[in-house]
Amino acid sequence: MIQLKRWFITLVLLFSVVAVLGFVKFTQIKAAIAFGESIPGPSATVEVINASTELWQPKLEVVGEVRATRAVELRNEFEGIITKVAYASGGSVKQGDLLVQLDVAPELAQLDAINAEIELAKLDVKRFADLLEVRASSRDQYDRAISQLAVNEALARALQANIDRKTIRAPFSGTVSIHDWEVGTYIPANSVITNLVGDLSSVWVDFSVPQWYDNIALNSAVEVTEAKVNGRSTTATIKAINQQVNQASRSLLMRASFDNTGLGLKPGAMVKVFIPVDDAQPVFPIPNEGLRFDAFGAYVYTLELDEQGDYRAKRRPVTVSTREQDRAMVATGLSTGDVVATVGSAKLMEDMLTYIAQEK
Repeated sequence: MIQLKRWFITLVLLFSVVAVLGFVKFTQIKAAIAFGESIPGPSATVEVINASTELWQPKLEVVGEVRATRAVELRNEFEGIITKVAYASGGSVKQGDLLVQLDVAPELAQLDAINAEIELAKLDVKRFADLLEVRASSRDQYDRAISQLAVNEALARALQANIDRKTIRAPFSGTVSIHDWEVGTYIPANSVITNLVGDLSSVWVDFSVPQWYDNIALNSAVEVTEAKVNGRSTTATIKAINQQVNQASRSLLMRASFDNTGLGLKPGAMVKVFIPVDDAQPVFPIPNEGLRFDAFGAYVYTLELDEQGDYRAKRRPVTVSTREQDRAMVATGLSTGDVVATVGSAKLMEDMLTYIAQEK
């Protein structure tokens, strides 16, 4: 009996110790949980916009080259020595102005000789005509005199044509390029004398589009923008479309004209051309900073109020039609009035506590 009593006391003490230790551990765990709950969860501060729709015109962006409506590369047909340079580098010239004169002294000497023969032939024609009237000459002599006069006049015209071909004149008014020609310089045939560019108040822009964009029609309006950050823009009108597809690039060459007064673009300058290729459609434009990507595609974070009135980040998959400059055009996935995180959205996670730094 005494032995059982001792065992009973031992068990009671043992359970008491276990109960005390369990109570102490329970108290510690409860305190730790309370401390953990007192620590705020992760949060982030972002900028936001309220989603709203606007009409967006789908456009094809291509690179175009500015072309002058009147431009020519002047070359000499004959070799020779320059005897006169009558234009300044980069200067303006009028139609018909002399640019470069090659040595034509031999041709002028020959022309003087031919002109003398022409005068003599004219006298012969008149003399034989007078003699023929009084029957003192034959008709054959008169015809030969007329023929010789015609031959001499033809030779004179040929010499004058060669002189004109050695006299380089401006075919139209415009601005010439920079040159290094000097009097006394020998130039071979087919040398580039200068480049002449006409009035640049109205210019062309040439660009190519893929062959399947066959719905682009003449007189369609396109947007031309300078190929630089914040470049100026203007509207151009398509004036010509090639009817044959380029076999190397499988593209169609098009030409549009626009008023260049405000832009002052030079021929050869590269520009960006935006061509409407479909009907306008409603989209949700958002800054590029608000658009995120992962293995499942594009998404944004929208902010929604929880039970405590705080904003929580919610991942929202979206479909993007295109990205233009600093904006992304969202076609589906958003609704009007959604609060979309922009700057700082890279820090967000699902259901994260979020604060708004600046609402736009």
